Amino acid sequence: MSFHGVPQGILGLPKQAHGVEAGEEEGAAFQNASRVKGTYILIGVFFAAFVVYYFVNWKLLSFVWKIG
Repeated sequence: MSFHGVPQGILGLPKQAHGVEAGEEEGAAFQNASRVKGTYILIGVFFAAFVVYYFVNWKLLSFVWKIG
């Protein structure tokens, strides 16, 4: 399938010259990036807790203030 006006590198990336794909060992940057996954999970948990807390507060305040 051919897309007109789209560079070839966008549709099929060439083999990388550096990194694990080129046969090199995993570097410190790759190891650090794999440890960041836990941070994203922790951020997601705190964000979800904040969202629930925010909407529960508004729901409870709507009962107390008798608005609407």
